[in-house]
Amino acid sequence: MIDDDKPRREAYSLQRIDEGRAIPIASFHSAAEALTVIPSLDERYRLMLGDRQIWPNESSLRHHDACAR
Repeated sequence: MIDDDKPRREAYSLQRIDEGRAIPIASFHSAAEALTVIPSLDERYRLMLGDRQIWPNESSLRHHDACAR
């Protein structure tokens, strides 16, 4: 049952970047859900919350580069 009186929270959107296009892969309704997939992602993916890019960000890119060495 959908409660139309409750405001909907924005969902996290996992997207794959292919030739400059963002292709939606999955939606998550909590940060905890979304964070479970981040360790397995590479630079071809991004995690969005509405119009805002959540991952990768500057700190996650530095961490990813350090782990790859």
